Amino acid sequence: MLSIQKTSPNWKAMVASTVRSLPGLLILIWLIGPPVNSLLASDLTAQEIAQELEKRLNSINTLKADFKQFYYSTGVQEPLLGRGQLFIRRPDRMRWEYSSPEKQIFVVKNDKFWLYFPEDNQLIRNAAESEVQESEILGLLSGSFSILERYQVEFNPFPSQRKKAYQLKLTPREESQFSYILLEIDSHNWMIAKAIFFEPIGSKLEYHFERVRIDQKIPEEIFDLRIPPDCEIIEAGSIRQHP
Repeated sequence: MLSIQKTSPNWKAMVASTVRSLPGLLILIWLIGPPVNSLLASDLTAQEIAQELEKRLNSINTLKADFKQFYYSTGVQEPLLGRGQLFIRRPDRMRWEYSSPEKQIFVVKNDKFWLYFPEDNQLIRNAAESEVQESEILGLLSGSFSILERYQVEFNPFPSQRKKAYQLKLTPREESQFSYILLEIDSHNWMIAKAIFFEPIGSKLEYHFERVRIDQKIPEEIFDLRIPPDCEIIEAGSIRQHP
């Protein structure tokens, strides 16, 4: 899931493609200074931390968070920046609402997936199962796959302002859009604070999650997507391509 400014070439296709790399953690889409505290990283193995993360994500009923998203493309100095709010209600509700650089709404509900661009009155849709299974961040956040089965997991400290966090490197066991993923997990609430996805071509996609609120009531209306009757509807399969 990536917010792309209209000045970028094929920006809607880029959005649709990058949604798959969101954004069972998107959802997943759950922050720079000295490396992580080495003592904190040594009390559990990397595999045990991954298992604890899975348990935590699967134990919550709802999650609200603010997010920032950075897309670093090769040959471009400044990253594309998006920000907004994330809402999750297990087992089958998720909403990413971008407030900048322009309004965009991404919703997973039951077996449906929508990506809505209000300014252009366009809606991209697909089967939710397909999107969640193919998207690394959505899969991590929704718990739709096993981390240890999908990735090789090891410690990988990287610069961060958080002193009490676990930092892992996830390398896909099978062919993937990403070479590897770095996760920063808050040791207090066992939520993903940062997820960084590295593409083979050198591009990088980051999600930062802040103000995480767990098990607060989220009204059903949050996951309803109301579109005007004249909205253009595009099937996701017809525009999929890599950015």
